[in-house]
Amino acid sequence: MTLQEIFALSPIMLAFGVHAQLSKTTQNSTSNVKEEDVEVIRIVESRIQRLSSGATGLGLDSYETPQSVSIVEDDTIANYQLDDINSLFEHVTGINIDRTETDRTYFNSRGFDITSMHVDGSGVPFGDIFVGDMDTAIYERVEFIRGSNGLITGLGNPSGTVNYVRKRPENDFAARVDLTYGRWAKMRAVADVSTPLTESGTWAARAVVVHQDKESWLNLYGNNRNVVYGVVDGQISDTVTVTVGYSFHDNNAEGNTWGAVPQIYSDGTQADFPASTTTAMNWTYWDTLNRNAFAEVSWFINDDLNFTSKLNHINYEEQSELFYTYWNTGLDRQTGLGLLGYPGKFSAKDDTLIWDNTLQGNFNTWGREHTFIVGVSLADAQTSDLDSAAMSGFDVMPAFAGWTGNEVSRPEWAAPTEAGFADIKLNRYYTAMQLSVSDRLDLVLGGSFIDYDNEGEAWGASTSTTEDGTSPYLGFTWEAIDNVNFYASYSDIYQPQYYLNEDIEPLGSAYGRSYEAGVKSRFENNFLISLALFRTEQENLYEFLGYDDGDGVDDEDYSDDFTYALYQGITVASNGFEVEVSGPLNDEWSLIGGLTVLNMRGENGSEARTHIPRRTFKLLADYAPQWNEKLNAGVSVRWQSEVYSETTGFGRITQDSYGLVGGYASYTFNQQLSLHVNVDNILDETYLGSVRSEQTFAGSPTDYSVTLRWDF
Repeated sequence: MTLQEIFALSPIMLAFGVHAQLSKTTQNSTSNVKEEDVEVIRIVESRIQRLSSGATGLGLDSYETPQSVSIVEDDTIANYQLDDINSLFEHVTGINIDRTETDRTYFNSRGFDITSMHVDGSGVPFGDIFVGDMDTAIYERVEFIRGSNGLITGLGNPSGTVNYVRKRPENDFAARVDLTYGRWAKMRAVADVSTPLTESGTWAARAVVVHQDKESWLNLYGNNRNVVYGVVDGQISDTVTVTVGYSFHDNNAEGNTWGAVPQIYSDGTQADFPASTTTAMNWTYWDTLNRNAFAEVSWFINDDLNFTSKLNHINYEEQSELFYTYWNTGLDRQTGLGLLGYPGKFSAKDDTLIWDNTLQGNFNTWGREHTFIVGVSLADAQTSDLDSAAMSGFDVMPAFAGWTGNEVSRPEWAAPTEAGFADIKLNRYYTAMQLSVSDRLDLVLGGSFIDYDNEGEAWGASTSTTEDGTSPYLGFTWEAIDNVNFYASYSDIYQPQYYLNEDIEPLGSAYGRSYEAGVKSRFENNFLISLALFRTEQENLYEFLGYDDGDGVDDEDYSDDFTYALYQGITVASNGFEVEVSGPLNDEWSLIGGLTVLNMRGENGSEARTHIPRRTFKLLADYAPQWNEKLNAGVSVRWQSEVYSETTGFGRITQDSYGLVGGYASYTFNQQLSLHVNVDNILDETYLGSVRSEQTFAGSPTDYSVTLRWDF
């Protein structure tokens, strides 16, 4: 029986799974409550005590987890106006962004691309390019688990996993409205309302609505998005809690780039264009639509055992008309000539169904209490891509720069043809245990087994593969002295890859090993300092080679050489260290930030993936002065070292080291009304969004906004 049939035949599954695991404190408190009060206490307390599955699936906090974990809460997201995942990721320790185009983004950590994006612990970990601006208003926090993540994704990707934790109803009525106006005609409105549905509070609902419209420092570019999110949770018995919800995310971009501005001339000189420069035409657009229906049930079997089941149905669509520029002999520095045009029209649909089931609990043996989790995750993702050939627009372009967007008229398009399709089934079976060896020593043991099947094609070439593999996990934490935890962890890497090699055949899986060791020290007020040493050895990792149409002929005008994107497998070793701080430093200051130092080498010992910075520093410092409780402020700092890439035949593109400073200030007039001012890149630093390829665009100049906030 397929997942679609299960979904259609079993309505009860729409109620399966709630992320409402009770802590030991909660369990003890409920055991002393009168029987008639149990149902009220359980749902209210589970909302308060809701724990993330974290890096191991065991609900461990950052201090107890034998890996590096960063958590950004919703108040930080709101204070610094981190309205989309790009702006959020920019401020997280060890996370880097490559913005090679306006609407497609790569994220990486510890030298490798992040391919695992989860929501409430569920996700299909495939794809390294993320399209559109995903809004953050519907999340109460975002977790970044760096390093190999085999226990929670089953695939051991060495970069890490991002887990978005959706907002849930609160115990009391609460409402907030934010109205923002900013540079480049930014207008943003957010409404967030949570309310109990019953007098006892056992049922409650929450809704979030977002509208944003913004232009850009890039000529022609603008973005409009609308988000609607709703969720209801409650109890259907003394032991069963239910959550159902739905999110709608409509993102529309215009004047966007496919590829971007060339960064090197044919004579090897690096280009230096104004920050507003673009290669877009005025008819280009890229629209994306994400719809996610989810349902969860948690069955509180007894004080030591909880069963959770979660069902997610994700429907994704995109439509675009794009314009790409390329060259044969390169861009001439004297004349600005040498660029050629390549229009394209594309549509894509992804339909994904994920069913996660976990049994989590405690058991006693050897006179000590231990925790465990056993899980089964079944995922089915079906994708379809259609392309429409342009009947015109393959033009020799005029001198660059200075284009207005009218150089090439919108083409007539041929009937759409199927560019590719895929039916991916990913079933994983996993278990983990935290064994309490002594009062100070815990072992974390686990592993997962993966059954992966992909039936698909790309322009007639088969991408079909069938594989299975395992990712064992071993870790420990040793609290040598009070509030000082030493830890280490190991995991195999096993990552199926859907790319084609130069023989136009599936590249196969990447595999290897990942190690991490470190120490975490916890102070008063839960201020945490951590030091992590890491090493990753990965083989058959995909690396882009170029485009080809498969006919073996290098066509002079390249007009039919973009059929296949081809990759080769490389061997890469990554090692380095991270220092991170998080939490309240004292009554007035709170910090989130850290330093990452990275080294990457290829098989022959040469530098690898040089577009990734070897040193980065991130810091968010919040200040709440006791001398004026109505005033709050914060400073953001992010810095990265030099990056570069070698082009084919023209030389090196370099981005020197740079730092960006931003911040916010807010004033609370009364319990309901406050004013917030945000500024980013205060020093108006000039920098490139990436050097991953020969084309990119400039990062944002100084940006600012003002927000009026009502709390009800």
